[in-house]
Amino acid sequence: MNYLEHLEKHCGTFVSGYDIPYLLEDDVQIIELEEESSKITSISTLGLHWHALQFENGSTAHQELLFRFNQQHAKEEFVELMWQLTDFALGTHQAFELGELYELPEEVLEQYSFSSVYVTAPFYSDESFITYENEEQSVLVVWFVPIYPSEELFIEEHGTERFDELLYETDRELFDLNRKELV
Repeated sequence: MNYLEHLEKHCGTFVSGYDIPYLLEDDVQIIELEEESSKITSISTLGLHWHALQFENGSTAHQELLFRFNQQHAKEEFVELMWQLTDFALGTHQAFELGELYELPEEVLEQYSFSSVYVTAPFYSDESFITYENEEQSVLVVWFVPIYPSEELFIEEHGTERFDELLYETDRELFDLNRKELV
C-alpha cells in the first residue's frame, strides 16, 4: 500500500491535486480527498515524507500534513495554508511537533475567528492511520486543527496535555469550522 492508498483508506476518495510548481520541484503535491458518506474534505500533502525533517531534540522524522473540514467553500484557504506549512517544512527541514501552534495569516479563515492551528495526531481515526509504514520508513500523519484565541490562552495557562484531553472528548465536531469554542 502506498501513502495515497493509506490516505484513501482513512480519508475517502482522491478528488484532485493542486499543482504548485515550487512544491513539485521537491516532488511534493497538495491533494484533496472526500469522504462521500460524511462530506468531510481532507487537504493533505503527498510526497513530503521523502524529505527528512528534524525535531528540536535532533531526531529526524518523515511526516505528511493534513487538514479535515466540512465546509467546502473554505477549501482554497486550506490549500493556501497547506502550501505555507509545507513551504516552511521544506525550507527549514523542521519537523512539526505535537502541541505546537502556528498563527494563521490574517486572510485565512478570518470569517471563523480562529487564531492559529494546533498540531496533533489524527486521534479520531483508527490507530493505523497515525503512522504509515512502508519498507523504507515510518511516516507520521500530522493533523492541524484550527483553534480559537480562548483555546490558545487555555494552552498557555494549562498546557498541551490538558488541551489534548479537551480535544479527545470531541470527535467529528472538530471538522466543523462553525464549532463552538472548547473553553
